[in-house]
Amino acid sequence: MASNTAGQEIAGQSKAKVFISYSRKDMAFADRLEAVLKARGFEPLIDRSDIFAFEKWWERIEALISGADTVVFVLSPDSVASEVALKEVTFAASLNKRFAPIVCRHVEDKQVPEALARLNFIFFDDPAQFEASATRLAEALATDIGWIRQHTEFGEAARRWALAKTPNGLLLRSPVLEEAERWIAARPRGAPAPTEETQTFIRSSRQAATRRRNVLTGSLAAGLVVALSLASLAYWQRGIAVEQRDKATRNFKLAQQTAEGLVFDIAQGLRNVQGMSVETVRKILETSRATFEQLAKSAPDDLSLQRSRAVMLGNFGDTYLTLGDLEQALEAYRDGLAISERLAAADRSNTEWQRDVAVTYQKIADVLASRGELEEALKAYRDGLGIFERLAAADRSNTRLQRDLSISYEHIGDVLMAQGKLDEALKIYRDDLAIAERLAAADRSNMVWQRSLSVAYEKVGDVLMAQGKLDEALALYRDSLAIVERLSAADPGNTDWQRDVSVEYNRLGHVLEAQGKLEEALAAYRNGLAIVEQLAASDRSNTEWQIDVSLSYITVGDVLMAQRKLNEALAAYRNSLAIVGRLAAADLSNTDWQRNLSIPYDRIGNVLVAQGELDEALAAYRNGLAIRERLAAADRSNTDWQRDLAVSHSKLAAVYEKQGRITDALLEWMAGRDILAALVAAAPGNAQWTKELAGFEGEVVRLQGLLAKAQ
Repeated sequence: MASNTAGQEIAGQSKAKVFISYSRKDMAFADRLEAVLKARGFEPLIDRSDIFAFEKWWERIEALISGADTVVFVLSPDSVASEVALKEVTFAASLNKRFAPIVCRHVEDKQVPEALARLNFIFFDDPAQFEASATRLAEALATDIGWIRQHTEFGEAARRWALAKTPNGLLLRSPVLEEAERWIAARPRGAPAPTEETQTFIRSSRQAATRRRNVLTGSLAAGLVVALSLASLAYWQRGIAVEQRDKATRNFKLAQQTAEGLVFDIAQGLRNVQGMSVETVRKILETSRATFEQLAKSAPDDLSLQRSRAVMLGNFGDTYLTLGDLEQALEAYRDGLAISERLAAADRSNTEWQRDVAVTYQKIADVLASRGELEEALKAYRDGLGIFERLAAADRSNTRLQRDLSISYEHIGDVLMAQGKLDEALKIYRDDLAIAERLAAADRSNMVWQRSLSVAYEKVGDVLMAQGKLDEALALYRDSLAIVERLSAADPGNTDWQRDVSVEYNRLGHVLEAQGKLEEALAAYRNGLAIVEQLAASDRSNTEWQIDVSLSYITVGDVLMAQRKLNEALAAYRNSLAIVGRLAAADLSNTDWQRNLSIPYDRIGNVLVAQGELDEALAAYRNGLAIRERLAAADRSNTDWQRDLAVSHSKLAAVYEKQGRITDALLEWMAGRDILAALVAAAPGNAQWTKELAGFEGEVVRLQGLLAKAQ
């Protein structure tokens, strides 16, 4: 028996390791198979000669199988009779390894090992079809390879943990632990289940993480109580005797600083806690707040302590915002604003306290904008802007205040853009750009200011794009791209800047596509895709990058569709579906991912319709419809989801009509019409919805006419 492993580079992912098991009589076949797989991108991790004559060969084989993603078993009369080969199958099955059985020479069904008998075989028994069979094998090995690769990695980690007698030091920690939990939830259909050992390993890791979190939180809270008690005692001591006052004041300030630090640590630490409910976080923060405010009450004349309260509330608001609790975030920010405004009124010469008020207005506006309350958000942003303008005008050399003013302009422009007030948005974005250009010119080594200039170019370009001024928008996007390319070249390890380059390529692609320059648009989109694929391959736990890849495949597919390259477009859309499908399966509560999942289903349906595959197109559209129905039912106030649902009904209607099912098509148009009618009734000024409703109503009338004629 001789064995080897092989790895394959699949679409930029880490190498897939393959253990090939065969009998000595099939060695010539195995050599040819290995050579062909190498030609398709596979590379053996070891050579057969690496198993030395005096090496503990079975331990070596176990290690190779443990580290393999897939076990390829070469079926022949000799291999199924080999004790060593069957031992390899048994060991691999105990690890729930994925098998890929291939037939080299005919074997009776009853002789095939049970672990292999229930699987589909790839046949290599016709020498003339060897290359075609090898291609099918390579495609099978590449299927779900990302998930399978992690099966190997987590399985190996679990085995090391078990062999070492389950020490806590080998358990998973964040963020790898969260990645492992998502991996289990995202198991593809047909993939081997994680072993019980692996599942126990991940459960134990979560239990240990929970214990550590509880100890940490408890320690911080206990420390806070002690610090505040000492502060209160010190403040009481200040009134005992004059000779003790200085010492007591020092003690009070020291305890105050300790308490402030602990409150900050608690607020920061709770932002990334996994497995803790928002309600639990709220209780911890409210307990910390109540205890800290007892300290503030003991020294009501201490303005620095009052400012610390405002800072504490701002930190708590940031934590709530990170956890998605907008109501609690807004309450914390508004409580902090009330304190900051009192302080600013008490000392109008204190620019830091004035700035605190403006910054808090910005945070309140951010929450309001997130809730879709755009007018209220705009007012809060402008309240903050008024303060920033006064401060910046009083000290034009203060670059921090100039930067504050620039950011304030940008936020107001974003709201105006969302409201469709393009001329107003363009004016304020250009005010932002003027500041960004001055700052960037003043210090070309300041990477933050250079990046801000890039964003300012983007914002102005976005408005021009919306206004149809494509050449002007393209020029600004190219200016922005030039900046982020310089930044990313200066620091290749900065993944944020790498992603920025990808985003700029996408913007270029949008303009070029709108100009009808499809080849140039496709090249830009593919440049962006290559970057985010590399980022996603470097960190599979980064879901934002995974979504970036999925959406990039959509943009590439759209251009290919416009070029009538239907097969290529279909492949791109299916790549998108595979990525977002795994994410959505791992977190059914993530409505953004669920909505993203419906998009490639629609695009796939579009291609299938163009190819005349109407039944398959119908299935794809129905998958998208099912997702959108769930989302629309879960939140009837979400107008985007309601409109998505109307679009899905129109997709089905178009296919039904092509199939001659006029009644079914009519029912779908009517369902979509009713949804749009409700949207227009709630917002009669929305020109887009009104136009779409008219289109749906026209289709209903047309199909009703067809049915009347048929009768």
